[in-house]
Formats: sequence, C-alpha cells, structure tokens
Amino acid sequence: MHPPWNIHNVELAVSKHFALKYMRTWNWDFHDLREAIENAYQIQKTSKEKYEIYINKKGFKKIITVYYKEQEKLLCITASQGGKHHEMPHL
Repeated sequence: MHPPWNIHNVELAVSKHFALKYMRTWNWDFHDLREAIENAYQIQKTSKEKYEIYINKKGFKKIITVYYKEQEKLLCITASQGGKHHEMPHL
C-alpha cells in the first residue's frame, strides 16, 4: 500500500517506550528511522490511524505507528523484531 504521508515532509515522533526499547537497542537515530520507513517492503493499515510498517534493516522488524493527518505527524509507538515476518514481495 502507498502510505498517506510523505516520509520526507512528515513530522516523525516516537513514544518513550519506542525510544528506550527499540531505538536504543537498534542503535538508531531519527535519520535511521526515517530511512527504514522510506524503504519499508510492506505497509498495512490496521485501523483508522494505525499502520504496521514492515522493514528489513539488519533483520526483520515491524514498527507500529499512528498517523495524524491534521498535524502531518507519524508517531512510532512500539515495534517487534525477528521471528515470523511477512514474505517480501517478489520483484
């Protein structure tokens, strides 16, 4: 799916949980996070504002986000890594 945001213009924010548990563990900064979302191999809308973003950057990861259209803000709230993942689409 094509996301409703432009990754180059959207305000990127993270929850305290996401910053302390995932960004710290993965040794990522906001540049790494933006790049990972830009290069996601799958994005699924799961509710009105919630999205699951599947990436493969030093292993498979899923980032759960909330997109606030009015504020043009993408908030990363939690994630998971490794284990089961969606098949990468055939190119």
